[in-house]
Amino acid sequence: MNHLQLTPAFCASNGIILLSVESKTINFAMVNINDAVLKQRVKKTYPQYRCVFQVIEPDAFNLKLSLLYSETEDDKTGVSAIRENRESIIDRVSDDAPVVNLLNSIFLEAVSRRASDIHIESGPEEAAVRYRIDGILVTVKNISQERSLAVSARLKILSNLNILENRRPQDGHIDIRTDTYSLDVRISIVPTIWGESIVLRLLNRSDIPLDLDSLGFSVSHNRYLQNITELRSGLVLVTGPTGSGKTTTLAAILKKMDINSQKIISIEDPVEYRISGITQIQVHEELELTFDTLLRRIFRQDPDIIMIGEIRDMETAELAIRAAMTGHLVFATLHTNNAVEAVFRLQNMGLPGYMVASVLKTIIAQRLIRKICPQCKGNGCNHCLKTGYFGRTVIAEFISVGTALSDMIAQGTVMEELRIYLKKKDQKTLFDDAEEKITIGITTESEIRRELGVRQ
Repeated sequence: MNHLQLTPAFCASNGIILLSVESKTINFAMVNINDAVLKQRVKKTYPQYRCVFQVIEPDAFNLKLSLLYSETEDDKTGVSAIRENRESIIDRVSDDAPVVNLLNSIFLEAVSRRASDIHIESGPEEAAVRYRIDGILVTVKNISQERSLAVSARLKILSNLNILENRRPQDGHIDIRTDTYSLDVRISIVPTIWGESIVLRLLNRSDIPLDLDSLGFSVSHNRYLQNITELRSGLVLVTGPTGSGKTTTLAAILKKMDINSQKIISIEDPVEYRISGITQIQVHEELELTFDTLLRRIFRQDPDIIMIGEIRDMETAELAIRAAMTGHLVFATLHTNNAVEAVFRLQNMGLPGYMVASVLKTIIAQRLIRKICPQCKGNGCNHCLKTGYFGRTVIAEFISVGTALSDMIAQGTVMEELRIYLKKKDQKTLFDDAEEKITIGITTESEIRRELGVRQ
C-alpha cells in the first residue's frame, strides 16, 4: 500500500487523506467533500482504482493525519506541530522532524479523547504516555527513552525553559490553537531516577462556561443555585479536592449573574474560562501578584461581586470576609472534603467564628463522578475506551446558613454538633446525592466508592 500513500504536503494543502485500500477500491476522506476538482485529480492519479470519498471534520482530519505520520523515522515526512513562538499552531502537515510529529499527535489525540492532562513518564526502558480522561489515567502508548528526551527538549524550547537543565524541576506554559480550539498548556517537568516526568495540564480556552442547568445538579440543588444568583452580599464557598469542578460551578454561577448592571471581578490561578463582561485577573506569584495582594487592589475598582479562585491563607481569608462584611458578594473556593469542614477550615486559619457567621450564606461541597457509557451501558466499548464510563457529572451537598446555624457557628459549636443539627434538618449529604444518581442509572456503586470511599 505504500505506493498508494499521498504525500503529507499534498494531504495538508488539499484536506484529503487516504483511509484504506480494499481490492480495487480506495477510500479517501475529504474536509471539503464538494471539491470536484480535487476528486477528479485524485481519480486521474489512480485510474485503475475505484475512488470513494467521504466527508471528515477538520479536527478529525488533523488527528488522523498526525497519527498516520507521527511514528515515521523519515525526517522528510511528518506532521507540523508547534511553531517556534509563544502562540503555537497545531493544524497542518509539513516537512518537520519526527519529534514534532509525535508531539503533535499526542496533543491532538488528547484533545479528541477529552483528556484534561497528559503524562509522559520515563521508565527504565521506555516512557509511558498517559491521558487523564474523566479523572482516570489511561496509558495510550509507550515511546523510547530517546523520543521522550526529544519531546522534553521540544517542550522546553517552546515554553522558554532551560533545555540543558534536567536535574531541577521546571514549570512553564505554551499556547496552542487550531481552527476550532485554543489551549493554554501548563507544563511541569520533574527529574526522576529514570529521566523526567512531564505533566501537561490542558486548559481549553475555547470552552464557555456551562449553564447551571447543564452541570448535573439535582432539582433541589438547582433551587439552591437559583437562590445564590439572587444574593446581593455575603460569602459563598465552593469546596472539594482538586479537579472536583469547583471553578466550573463558579463560572456558571457568575455567567448567570446580572453582568450588565454589576461590576464583577475575579482573581484566578489560572483563568480557566473567559467570560465576556467580567474583569478577570490572573495571579502571577513570580511578580508578587498573589491572591491577597490583588484582592487589596481591586477594592479601588468599585466591584459589586468578587470571585476568589482559592482561599489559601489567613490573609486572603480575612480579606474575603471583610469584603463580604462591607456589602460585597464574594465567591471563593476552599479545599475541604465536605461542606461542614469549610467552617472549621476558616477558623483554623485564625478567623473568629463570629466573623465567619456574620457573612457566610451558602457552602457547596462537590465531586465529579463518571457516568455510565450510553453506548454500551457500562459493559465497555470503543466509545468509552473499554472503561464502561463516558463523561462526568456532579454530586454535591449544600448548606444554607440560616439564623440558627449562624448562631451555632458564632458560638464556636464543635463540628460533630453541627453535623447532628444538619442531620436533624434532613440535610442531603454527598452520599445521599450519589445514591440518587445510582438509583436513576447515571452511575454505579463502585464509582461512588472509588470517589467517596465507604459511607461512615
